[in-house]
Amino acid sequence: MDYQDAVYVQLKDSLVAVNPSCLKVRDVAIILAGKEIKESLLNLEILSKKDMKKMYIVVSILTVIEKMKELYPDLAIIPVGESELLVTIEKASKEDKNISSYLKIAVVASILFVGTGLAIMNFHADVNMGEAHKVLYKLITGNDENRPLILQIPYSIGIGLGMTLFFNHFLPKHSNEPSPMEVEMYLYKQNMDEYLLNNEKNTEESE
Repeated sequence: MDYQDAVYVQLKDSLVAVNPSCLKVRDVAIILAGKEIKESLLNLEILSKKDMKKMYIVVSILTVIEKMKELYPDLAIIPVGESELLVTIEKASKEDKNISSYLKIAVVASILFVGTGLAIMNFHADVNMGEAHKVLYKLITGNDENRPLILQIPYSIGIGLGMTLFFNHFLPKHSNEPSPMEVEMYLYKQNMDEYLLNNEKNTEESE
């Protein structure tokens, strides 16, 4: 049996739908099928507008298969990959969404900037970094100096450059290697989607 005789269906990893009128197979899944039936399967409606009243919806691979079987009862359908997909329904327009995203980025960036600054200052206060610079300056030059700027200025610049290199966002990338921040954001989104998927599934089962 090849894909001319069967249909292979794989749900997408996640989906964010903005003001959708309906959800079709092409929105929630990738399919491998013969040319004769592929387009008609992709255009099958999975959920109508009245079915999308909640912000989060769980779409099962069984729902997709059921819709396909209604159109082609004798078709062999082979599911591949995950069995459920979390769909996020957003009511805001694209412009409102962009403004909201910019505001969130500005707030998060401000909090991180202030928090990081306080963390660095508290660390320096705990280890008495100022005194350490004085001692180091005396060991190198043999002179006492209350403000060894020749050490403190390069040290301060080095902290900023070190963070820039660590997060890998300001220098040209020569590979597809993600930055630590991108990895953490990916893991956060993955964990959030998994939590919402399980929570919505449990809610539907209790109803």
